[in-house]
Amino acid sequence: MKQVLYFIPLKRILPAVLAGLGLLLSGCASFRETTCAQFEENRQEADYTTQYHFLESDSETAARNFKSLPKDARAVVRLYKMRVEIPKIAPCNHLIVYKEFYLQRKTGGNLALEEVREFYTADGALIATKVETIGNQLRTSGYYIGDTSLPIPEKAPPGKYRIVSKLVLKAKNTSRTTLLAKTSVNFQVVSRK
Repeated sequence: MKQVLYFIPLKRILPAVLAGLGLLLSGCASFRETTCAQFEENRQEADYTTQYHFLESDSETAARNFKSLPKDARAVVRLYKMRVEIPKIAPCNHLIVYKEFYLQRKTGGNLALEEVREFYTADGALIATKVETIGNQLRTSGYYIGDTSLPIPEKAPPGKYRIVSKLVLKAKNTSRTTLLAKTSVNFQVVSRK
């Protein structure tokens, strides 16, 4: 028994493929969008802590390219960057923030490292502050990446915003902190359609 293969010329199926892609991109054939009520319900159960991951090969490269940790320092951050997945977002969605840094620290012992995120309006008014203890994730010198989801509530007014993130070292048994690094990123909240 001989097997016969049939080929459909590309010019015959291309219009259908393009039409399908057009529908998907326009939203006509997309998944149902989450309602604000569903978003709020999901938000109550979500974990918004940043999870950092050590990158071994990038750590080796950074160790060759940056100065060594000064003898009198407990920790130094040589590089700190932050970016958002998409710069414009509607309420009832999550803004994904990506972070990366190169940390040099003394070996042994726990360092009280914190990440302080401040949220500002375009005119510089502070809206909120979130502090995360991250020292337990950063056990060694190295290059780290992480991401976190930030909920944009239904009542967030359209406009431009700025996130300022600081890595700080807390002194033991005091409230004194040392700023290790600071970075920021802008994003815009647009009206929900």
